[in-house]
Amino acid sequence: MFIGGLNWETDEHKLKSYFSQFGEVIDYTIMRDTTSGRSRGFGFLTFKESRSVDKVLKNQHILDGKVIDPKRAIPREEQDKTGKIFVGGIAPEVTQQEFDIFFSQFGNVIDAQLMIDKDTRRSRGFGFVTYDSPNAVDKVCQNKFLNLKGRNMEIKRAEPRG
Repeated sequence: MFIGGLNWETDEHKLKSYFSQFGEVIDYTIMRDTTSGRSRGFGFLTFKESRSVDKVLKNQHILDGKVIDPKRAIPREEQDKTGKIFVGGIAPEVTQQEFDIFFSQFGNVIDAQLMIDKDTRRSRGFGFVTYDSPNAVDKVCQNKFLNLKGRNMEIKRAEPRG
């Protein structure tokens, strides 16, 4: 499962402990910034049985005082069937939260990454957004440019690496 909206203070132990009430958790991780080690506010976990995922999806969840957003994760090999876009020309003052909110108007966002320079900690002016459906990608890509904070951002389908 993808677990979004995590409190910055939530650690792997708390994540596993909370979700264990729904079934046996066999793998779990919180995604962290490679330089600072700080949580990026989302993670993944795997249950032994798929019916545990169904149980989780039936209710709202609060962990460490924050409403979290669990979703059925999409395996990497299936992500091409969903869709990732590249966003270029992002205004330097755009925050990760503003970036997330802006792109959620086009569909259900699985992941949104505003690329940050690890030395200066400032925006590198581009990012990526992964949606849970090809329809959302089609919708956002109808415009070659979208405006956020007075700046036109270039929108295009992300090319697979390699």
